[in-house]
Amino acid sequence: MRHNKIIRLLAITGTLLTATAKAQEADKINPGLGVFAVTEQDTTPKNYIGISLQPEITWEKDGYKLGYYGAFYREENNPGTDSAWSTVASKVQAENEEWAFEIGRTNTRQYAGHLCTPTTSSFDNQGAGKGTTRNYSGMILTHKGTGLSLGQVSPNGNLKLSNLDQTLLGWARELSEEWAIQLQVAGDGKGLSRAGATIKWQPTDTTTTVAEGFYKEDETTTLLTASHKLTANLTLFGGAQMTWPEKKESCALLTAGASYKLGSNFTLVTAVQEKIGSDQETTGLLGLKYSGTIR
Repeated sequence: MRHNKIIRLLAITGTLLTATAKAQEADKINPGLGVFAVTEQDTTPKNYIGISLQPEITWEKDGYKLGYYGAFYREENNPGTDSAWSTVASKVQAENEEWAFEIGRTNTRQYAGHLCTPTTSSFDNQGAGKGTTRNYSGMILTHKGTGLSLGQVSPNGNLKLSNLDQTLLGWARELSEEWAIQLQVAGDGKGLSRAGATIKWQPTDTTTTVAEGFYKEDETTTLLTASHKLTANLTLFGGAQMTWPEKKESCALLTAGASYKLGSNFTLVTAVQEKIGSDQETTGLLGLKYSGTIR
């Protein structure tokens, strides 16, 4: 059922893009489709394939901007099971120079390690599984000048008013060319549901470090990632995450490797990953990533 809804949504988006080409003010309408695809093979042997589709269409006039933004993801593990399509984001956003108002499902993680210091999809996905994503459905108002945001949200994908029972408070700010910070909490009258803090440090144009801490569903996770660009195409990276569940054994995942740009859209990745905990395991990994936007 969810797969059919996504196909229907992409069909509607395609109709909008066709109509846009015939509009008189087509220069003010900016449609696009982002595609991210990856395949990774490790030494267990286990093959991972993932794809993310990110349609968007925006319209601008007299300093105002209205847009639809989506992100839909699917993965397959062999040996393993094929997952269904999942909705990472599907929102409508209206904004001007001072304010931005969004309604729908959104990922509010602004200075994430996987954005600023990408490692491997395997590492990023296991981090997401430990609660490092911040997906909410609801309404969020953000003041651009201060970076402060206020929202009424639901932690699941249900947009019914009866489910928007949590208040979201956030602050995200580029403090300088080197430092950026994001703080966020969500909860209701019963107490805190989720909290996250992210600090990005970029001392040079070639080196970036991101440290994150999260609390979600009685589980605390910390994440540290770093990357250093040796040449225009070659980048070294490393990452470590540690999780402390309240009622289970703590676990950690370490990774280190290199990525090499083969062209404008393709990247070759090689890494070693170490799992620490009850299931200790060392694996090597070789992957290929594609990332591009069609407009």
